[in-house]
Amino acid sequence: MKTAWILLSLLMSVCVRAQEKTGNPVINDAFSADPSAKVFNDTLKYNSEGRTEKVTTTLDASRLLMHGVDMRRIEAMVAASISLPSIGKKEYSLPQSVTRETLQNAIDECSGNGGGRVIVNAGVHHIDGPVVMKSNVCLHLRNGATLSFTGNPDSYLPAVFSRWEGTELYNRSSMIRAEYAENFAITGEGTAVINANGGEMARWGMPGGKPDFVENIHGTHGETPEKDDVERLRTMGDNATDVEKRVFGSESRLRPCAIEFVNCQEILVEGVTLKDSPFWCIHPVYCKDVTIRNVTIDSHFPNNDGCDPESSERVMIENCTFRTGDDAVAIKAGRDADGRRVGRPAKNIVVRNCRFFSKCNGLCIGSEMSGGVSNVFLRNITVGDVKNALLFKSNLDRGGYIENVFVDSIMISSAAGAVLRFETNYFGYRGGNCPSRYADFVISNIKAGRADAYAIYIDGNDTEPIRDIDVENFEVKEAKNATYLYKTERCSFRNCKINGRLIPENPQQDTERKQCDVW
Repeated sequence: MKTAWILLSLLMSVCVRAQEKTGNPVINDAFSADPSAKVFNDTLKYNSEGRTEKVTTTLDASRLLMHGVDMRRIEAMVAASISLPSIGKKEYSLPQSVTRETLQNAIDECSGNGGGRVIVNAGVHHIDGPVVMKSNVCLHLRNGATLSFTGNPDSYLPAVFSRWEGTELYNRSSMIRAEYAENFAITGEGTAVINANGGEMARWGMPGGKPDFVENIHGTHGETPEKDDVERLRTMGDNATDVEKRVFGSESRLRPCAIEFVNCQEILVEGVTLKDSPFWCIHPVYCKDVTIRNVTIDSHFPNNDGCDPESSERVMIENCTFRTGDDAVAIKAGRDADGRRVGRPAKNIVVRNCRFFSKCNGLCIGSEMSGGVSNVFLRNITVGDVKNALLFKSNLDRGGYIENVFVDSIMISSAAGAVLRFETNYFGYRGGNCPSRYADFVISNIKAGRADAYAIYIDGNDTEPIRDIDVENFEVKEAKNATYLYKTERCSFRNCKINGRLIPENPQQDTERKQCDVW
């Protein structure tokens, strides 16, 4: 039944996508399902009258049951549903020395005239503030071109709408930004570089504001210059403060991302190297049809996640290299009460053919996942020496769900914490009682060299045990502890070898909760 449920949800997404592309009305715009009950209902919204009525069910899940379907076929369905931008051929070539003003003027003119390519030639171009992408424009960096952004925090004011660790606010702009734009791209060739020069703002996330930290115990984890602003924002989210009143301007110390797209669609980032972000590196939030391809991230400051698609759908991350100070890729969907208020999930996401050399974790979902995450495909990825290699994380503040996740063909050097980790007690707990649901994971063909704490760590709770985890062909050559399973249901391990020995297909449950304090 698991396969039928996933196929049905994907077919729903593809059908809606087809309606969006053709411009035909989406009559059934409230097709809904109760994942816990696996019962499907068609509904029809009459928005003009403000009421909703049930109609006769038109899809029968049992007719879609396809035993033995290769998950790569389902992955291919998702990949095929992601639209790439289509940019006009007209070119706007910039002067040899580019400033923010000349670059922004060219982007605006290009978009206003129907679109095309804005060409940045080789050389180091000093940009003294944010660049705003517009619809139907490709910003293309020639081989040897560098956009070198100023590190002055005040150059990224006034504050603009954003989401900071899953909570909506107005904050400093990212270096490159777009909002409500569509059909645009940022591309490069050869040694094209976008340098955010985020070192000064990055210090706001370091204990004492000092740049000589060694461990990743920094950022929102500890005593940092931005700590008071983080707490203020968290409280505003908990209290449902009007977003318009959540303004973090010149006196605040919340770091912006390097590249952020908000409420955009049909986006391509390809062929560039991004360096030295003050915070998360690439952050699409509330976006559709996002492709991040052949990109290198080389950024080692606090909280330097490589790519964080948040509350976005139809996302492709492929053939990328991440050398980051925090998680390589972390899929997100809002935080706590504010994330549940917005209620926008992340779904239909493919991450494949990448290399992760992170100082923190490798492939992650969460911890900001209160709007829900589903239909995620992670395949053919090389992971270096990390803290946790495959990490799904939340805590009792979050709520939400992580489900329908497929992980295949992952090579891992070592993990200081766990190779495979399901965590429901992530740090930063604020006293809530909204357990997250984890269900329907298929994990196969995982090979790892060493786990200093656990090969497999699965930590559920009484209200929401972690359910339906299928692991097959999983090997860790050396691990201090083989397995920890607490509050789980229907978890199976076929041909799983740890320390040279096969573990039972259904290992014994742990009766006492254990901590793995490696983040």
